[in-house]
Amino acid sequence: MAPIRTDARRHRRGAAVAVSAAFGALVALPLTAAPAGATQTEEHCVYSAATGDHTCYPTRAEAQSRAQDQGSDVARASGEVIGAVVFEDENYGGSSLTITVPEPCPKNDKVDFWLDLGDDWKNRISSVQAWSSCWVWLYPGSGDRAGPYKDNHSTVGGHINDRTVTVGLS
Repeated sequence: MAPIRTDARRHRRGAAVAVSAAFGALVALPLTAAPAGATQTEEHCVYSAATGDHTCYPTRAEAQSRAQDQGSDVARASGEVIGAVVFEDENYGGSSLTITVPEPCPKNDKVDFWLDLGDDWKNRISSVQAWSSCWVWLYPGSGDRAGPYKDNHSTVGGHINDRTVTVGLS
């Protein structure tokens, strides 16, 4: 997974797609497609904006508990909080990706954190939860965007469902 970009490095839509493609091939979350006829196992991962680390767990409860635990490997930065959780399926189902940020999102009319999704998370997001005053923006490969999602959305809407390649938090 590509590192989250902060406001210091401005988002450029064309560059984001190229960077996302390059990093996605090299540094993607270890979610793999199930063999034909098999059921894919859910994974619930935590990605830290502060450290760039990610860890996956078998349950969503364990992932969120670890994300909130200041002593965990993923959330070792002091004060790190959950910024958003994105889900593979509608109604907060399937695999999940919890994104932690160094502090609650400031309301400064800017997208403060960017996450270019690895290949295993591209085009999979169907529902979102916004945390810690963060608003969630979803960007498809075409360069437009959907959002802001300011709270829980059990469905992101047909225009962006399963089309997100970049997540922004503001």
